[in-house]
Amino acid sequence: MQKRTHLPPLQTLRAFEAAVRLESFTRAADELALTQGAVSQHVRALEERLSVQLFVRERGGAWPTPRAQSLALQIRQGLNVLERAFEPPGRLSNRVHRRPRQSVSLTVSVLPPFADRWLAPRLEDFRRKHPLIALELRRDVALARLNGRDGIDVALRYGPGTWPGVQADHFMDEAIFPVMSPIYRNGVRPRRFADLAHCTLLRHRSQPWEPWFQAVGLDFTEPRGGPLFDDANALLEAAANGQGVALARGSLVERDVAEGRLMRLWKRSVTDIYAHYVVWRADSAKHEAIDALRRWLHEEAARNVA
Repeated sequence: MQKRTHLPPLQTLRAFEAAVRLESFTRAADELALTQGAVSQHVRALEERLSVQLFVRERGGAWPTPRAQSLALQIRQGLNVLERAFEPPGRLSNRVHRRPRQSVSLTVSVLPPFADRWLAPRLEDFRRKHPLIALELRRDVALARLNGRDGIDVALRYGPGTWPGVQADHFMDEAIFPVMSPIYRNGVRPRRFADLAHCTLLRHRSQPWEPWFQAVGLDFTEPRGGPLFDDANALLEAAANGQGVALARGSLVERDVAEGRLMRLWKRSVTDIYAHYVVWRADSAKHEAIDALRRWLHEEAARNVA
């Protein structure tokens, strides 16, 4: 007799995780190539299964509850484990690496914080190594469709690494850790992790504190007070201006830490369940240029770790 599983269908879990992460049934449907109604049905099925409300539905949209945020984090971790278990060996293409023999333009979609704080300072190195490839950065928070009609050749995405209809190559993990300005609390750092209870914790919609709390052994729930941001640049500027402690991604604060605008509170960091990926279409006519960009990103990421 087959043992009954308590797991919901995988598609239900994927739809729910995307809806929480993107805070939108519509954007989740676009990412998963589903209809908005299908995503809504998956979420309702999960709510009925758990006998709990996971989204607050209002006229302006549907917003995940704290229970939904916590559940989505656990689902995301599980999906990442499955993805890596079935990941084919050698993420980079097996094709012979060739540089473009004539000038080619490559339009890259990238999130503004990563473009401003990590990618842009390194572009001179790429231009020097690949003078025939002209990069055009499109700083955009919207998920590029890469359908040939939006003019995007390749995207740099931060997420779970599973997007339908495209190739995705993981090139960098992300460490997260708390930072603060030397002017916050007159530069008096919290000595213990638990001392964060007495600090103003700056919050970001897609970068919750709770996983870091759990990783360092704090029995803290997600903070409710303190400013809430949906833009990482604004979050880090608020921290640099002494407004509180921010949970930062290492790639976004390396220059601020080096220059002393921000300081790490402890050496302890946590590897985020999200990571950085190069994303492109398999039928792209610009494979050689995309491969050159991918190899360069891997080199830069490796140098960053070193």
